[in-house]
Amino acid sequence: MSMRGDDVIGIRLLPGDERIGFLKVEAKSAAALGARTIENAREALDGDSGLPSSHTLTFLSERLLELGKEDLADAIDMAQLRDGISAAQVTQMIFSFSGNDPEGFLKTDLESYGGQVSQLSVGLRIIQHQAFIASVYEKVLNGDES
Repeated sequence: MSMRGDDVIGIRLLPGDERIGFLKVEAKSAAALGARTIENAREALDGDSGLPSSHTLTFLSERLLELGKEDLADAIDMAQLRDGISAAQVTQMIFSFSGNDPEGFLKTDLESYGGQVSQLSVGLRIIQHQAFIASVYEKVLNGDES
């Protein structure tokens, strides 16, 4: 059973205080990206009141402890247990990877967003989207590190 959570969470200690900043990313890939795909990404970002999910943060904290990154693990734990997380500490980003031009879809999404969380969008276009994905999988399966 897969654990449903945020696609990507970036974390950093904010300078000058003990608080932590979060980047909540929803990643979407499609040969032909459309409005519905971006709408799905927005719905995912808006989940948990736009903040990183608690189970994702708990998972990250545990992995950081295993890696000896106690300062970041403690900051995540304190944000969840003591301080809380505000919209000002979070930036959301939609990352799209597609064979067609995502600019219009991403621009429409950003212009229609009415929430309190800072927003970013990144669209990566590879015209031969499906062929690129197949080549990456082939390299991974063959153990090719180039």
